[in-house]
Amino acid sequence: MTLLDTLPGPLTSPSRRFLTLWDGWRAGSLLPRRSRLDTDALGDLLPHCVLLEIRGRDDMPIRFAGNWLRERLGGELAGTNYLDLTAPENRQRRADLLLTEVAQPCAAVIYYWVQFDTGGMMPVEVVSAPLLGDEPEAPALVLACVSPLARGDSNGDADPSSYAEGDGLLYIDIGAGLPPAIAAIGQPAGQVQ
Repeated sequence: MTLLDTLPGPLTSPSRRFLTLWDGWRAGSLLPRRSRLDTDALGDLLPHCVLLEIRGRDDMPIRFAGNWLRERLGGELAGTNYLDLTAPENRQRRADLLLTEVAQPCAAVIYYWVQFDTGGMMPVEVVSAPLLGDEPEAPALVLACVSPLARGDSNGDADPSSYAEGDGLLYIDIGAGLPPAIAAIGQPAGQVQ
């Protein structure tokens, strides 16, 4: 049985392609190293990708954000702290969820309803999976891919409050099990955390 055989049913085709590539980079290991990340293989997914470096609970810089994301969110994201994309009251929860994904380790899927100042909305699916740095002391990484679920109106600037918190987070077992609270309860993380 492969990772693809265990994925939640409703994932989009781009999300499945992303996880298939990530799975191939593992080359028999639980997690791939950063050097195995093949941006050429990502092809048309690359503009939809973001790479986070997990340095600590309050320090999660965005190392790369694709063109599609920069255009939709209205600016350069690389170099900013991922936690700054949420409201202050959500920072701790967002940090906990990413730290759980890295510590377990597991992949994840979550949904956002991005709204624009023009009144349009675009629902998106975000899948993510951890990577190891190339050096033993290097911080863990999380690579994510954003897939639009509809052709919503994406003109204008995105309202940051619309992507401050997502819905329906599910962790995905990559071979190391699920976080204990999630496995014990058998519910999406958004319902237990």
